Amino acid sequence: MATEGNVVLADGRNMTFAQYGSPDGHPVLYFHGTPSSRLEPLLIGDDTFVRLGLRIIAPDRPGMGRSSFQPHRSFTHWPVDAIALADALGLGKFSVLGNSGGGVYAAACAARIPERLHSAVIVSGAWRMDQSQVLAHLHFMTRLAWRLAKHAPMLLGLLLRSMAASAGKDLTQMKSILPQPDYDAFEYPGRYEAFGYMFREALRQGTRGAAWDMRLYVHPLGVRLQDIQMPLHVFHGEKDANVPMALVRETLIAIPTAKLTTYPHEAHLSTLCNRFDDIAQALLEG
Repeated sequence: MATEGNVVLADGRNMTFAQYGSPDGHPVLYFHGTPSSRLEPLLIGDDTFVRLGLRIIAPDRPGMGRSSFQPHRSFTHWPVDAIALADALGLGKFSVLGNSGGGVYAAACAARIPERLHSAVIVSGAWRMDQSQVLAHLHFMTRLAWRLAKHAPMLLGLLLRSMAASAGKDLTQMKSILPQPDYDAFEYPGRYEAFGYMFREALRQGTRGAAWDMRLYVHPLGVRLQDIQMPLHVFHGEKDANVPMALVRETLIAIPTAKLTTYPHEAHLSTLCNRFDDIAQALLEG
């Protein structure tokens, strides 16, 4: 079962986190998607983390879950928070895993604090999401969310509340929206319900934190990807309907140390859930 904790950061903000897996396992800071929360590792399950010898530490990002909002933050602020959390837990070197909207946060750590990292891994990672050639490949609702993130964050808040209200309740309604691999992954007992919990927890304080988090993906990222000198393992499903494969390949050109592993029959969520043994191996090996 997950345990929870809280760290008071240097500027007085609270950062809340949840821990999963083996307490004496290999430490991994897990950066959740957007919008999401520290509950996201429930999609995979404690038994898997224990079996693989991992200690998963999942913090809520600012303004989501129980973590304090941080005005004017960017991706480059995150490595400071990650170090503060690791130090509070007495970690020396640790790994980072960014899933979906947590991807650039893992990249920022790889660029800024490589001396503290054992490994850096991105799964189904989002990059710059407001490009017309990217939006053209997305489902209408996903495309709308990114456009509102850039042009009308208050309306994005209304959309997120509506999405959260229905999340995790009736999977059959998602049949026409999700790629088949993601739909199949959600059919695993308890997983779609866990998705609803993590989504609603993201909006516990309102929508400001989640809207700000999404906003960062529709403006210049501010992370110098070419500064990443350590290995960066990237896992992506070729059927991903949230982050097109072409965007991933184009972005990774800027990161000579990136190693891309693709799965022809996986999508956005299913890559995380179905390929976690591969992901764990990258985390452990570095």
